[in-house]
Amino acid sequence: RRDCLVATGGYCGAVLFENLELLRTLRANGFDVCECPEIFVQRRPPSSRHFAGQRLRQAYDSRAQPLRMAVELAVLPTLLAALSRRRGVAAALLATSAAVAEVGRRRGSGRRVFGWDSALWAPGWVVERGFSSWLALLSPWWGGVRYGDGRLLTAAHPPRVLARSGCPETMCSCVTPWRRTEEVGR
Repeated sequence: RRDCLVATGGYCGAVLFENLELLRTLRANGFDVCECPEIFVQRRPPSSRHFAGQRLRQAYDSRAQPLRMAVELAVLPTLLAALSRRRGVAAALLATSAAVAEVGRRRGSGRRVFGWDSALWAPGWVVERGFSSWLALLSPWWGGVRYGDGRLLTAAHPPRVLARSGCPETMCSCVTPWRRTEEVGR
């Protein structure tokens, strides 16, 4: 809600994972953030070129969530180790990813909007994310990840960094909720 954002003094929009930055800023300022897993937002698939161009950027978002990043980085070494010893173990790991995806599909009435075969894409996504995560890990040496005409080095600030008064000017360029639309339009 706009009044919550105004009360925080805005949030830092000079990060890649703006949604997470926004939620962390609200929580750091004492606001409750409720999740609504029963609400689904329709997304239309992008072109293949656009999709491929987003892979590194989306993996880079995980840098803001160290535990998630660690799990994603472990995927390739784990699969390669399993493949070198027993291919059945690698197949079981990939099948497990499909089973976990199916549990997620059934949560919050997901079966209503996701087709029966959605979970079957999970093994491919897990392998792709494992590969992209290693590229994301190396990206700071290249100046961050490309976003628009520039590069962003910060995925999102850790919760402990976000001050009660919002985003300090010295941390990045602050974005207040009422200025954001104007800045994007430039």
